[in-house]
Amino acid sequence: MNITNIVGALFPIFFVLALGYLAGKRHTFDADQAAGFSKLALSFALPASLFVSMTGIPRDLLLGQGRLVLALILSHVGLFVIAWIALRQVASLRGAPSIIYSLMLATSATPVFGLAVLEPILGASSAGAVGLVALAINLTVPLAIVLLEMDAAARNRAPGTTTTSTSNPVVTGLKAGLKSPLLWGPLLGIAVVVAKIHVSSVVSSSLELIGSATSGVAVFSVGLVLAAHPVRLSTGVLAGSLARVAVQAAMLFILLRLLLVQSPFSREALICCSFPLATVVVLFAARYKSAQSEAASTLLISTLALAITVPAMLWITR
Repeated sequence: MNITNIVGALFPIFFVLALGYLAGKRHTFDADQAAGFSKLALSFALPASLFVSMTGIPRDLLLGQGRLVLALILSHVGLFVIAWIALRQVASLRGAPSIIYSLMLATSATPVFGLAVLEPILGASSAGAVGLVALAINLTVPLAIVLLEMDAAARNRAPGTTTTSTSNPVVTGLKAGLKSPLLWGPLLGIAVVVAKIHVSSVVSSSLELIGSATSGVAVFSVGLVLAAHPVRLSTGVLAGSLARVAVQAAMLFILLRLLLVQSPFSREALICCSFPLATVVVLFAARYKSAQSEAASTLLISTLALAITVPAMLWITR
């Protein structure tokens, strides 16, 4: 493990993160502009980058990732469901809070930090792992949206409320998931490789050009998000931050052993599962008015923890 490479990979991330935070505190960008940065990174740049990276994986190697994909789905969707069932038993967490906290555990900021952290340390092949983890994350988020919409609909129907909604919460969640470019980017890349379709260099270069904006814009937008929400440190926030960077990685490690996974992407996937809280959780917390300060505080702590978790996971998985 080369300390110089790790410092070289992490320092630019914290630098750009600080720039975004300072820009947010100085109100250089308004809320709509900040949302635009995030949309540019996660709806255009990253899907293009993931598509190109997937098409670069040899067909035989990609077809051999079935067990790893199963392990990733279980450690994302499975962890979310288990955490939600457990947390909703606590009276104070029933409803939206249990869903938000479960999403904190089961989704990471891999789409934001994955390429920026892993490529300088482990090489370009790590993009394949980022794509597979992003795929698992985007199978989890629609389920959370369905549950959040169902909870919001139930609260609107409660006695004394006048707000009504005609939208079907299940359809709302599924639409959000199926429309996500982060779902279709890696899926289309996998389909192209499996079908043996040649992607011309012109197409690859075009997608790589927009994809090159992913890391900088995404990390900068996280800084803007942190600046926009109040941060309150508490025992619960610290415990939640520790759980975010440890529980899912531990679960995936166990699943990799149980399923006898032999994949060159396993190490990168484990590191991805120790990444900070997904920024979408903070946005959901604000939208559904639940655990807003806790989500923002956990995002800050788990992001700063990158300086510890990345070297630790590299050493553990060496």
